[in-house]
Amino acid sequence: MKPPLQIRCILVPVDYSEASGRALDYAQFLAQPLGAKVDVVHVWDRPSFVPNDVNIESGGKRRSLGELVRENSENEMLQFLEKHRPASGELPAHRLLSGEPAAALVAELERGAHDLVVLGTRGHTGLKHLLLGSVAEKLVRLSSVPVVTVR
Repeated sequence: MKPPLQIRCILVPVDYSEASGRALDYAQFLAQPLGAKVDVVHVWDRPSFVPNDVNIESGGKRRSLGELVRENSENEMLQFLEKHRPASGELPAHRLLSGEPAAALVAELERGAHDLVVLGTRGHTGLKHLLLGSVAEKLVRLSSVPVVTVR
C-alpha cells in the first residue's frame, strides 16, 4: 500500500494578479494545519529581443536592464506579500526565478523540494488562451507533484 501524501512544502507561483492572491491565501490556509512551509515564486523573463548588455540610466546610475527588472520584481513581490500576509504575521519564503515561466517552474519541481503546487488561474478561453497559452495548464500536465488550481 502506498503511504499517504505528506505535504511539507507548497509551491505557490505568482504573477501578482488577483488570482495569484487567492491561490496564496488558499495555500496558507492549507499549510497552517499541516505544518507545511509555503514557498512563493515569481518567474520573470527578459524579452528575447532585448540583449543582456542593455544598460539604462536610472537615478544618475547606469544599471543593466536585468538588474532593474529584478529589483522591480522584488519590490512588487514584497508589496504583494504584504497584501496577503497570513494570520501568523510572518511572510512566507519567497524567491524570484528567471526564464520562461512554465519551464522554470517545472525545473523547480524536479528538484524535489515541493509536495504540492497551488496556483491561480484566470480562465482564459478561445483565442486569448490559444495566443497566451496557460502556465497553469502546462504545470497540471507536466508537474511531478499534485497541482491545485484556484480560480
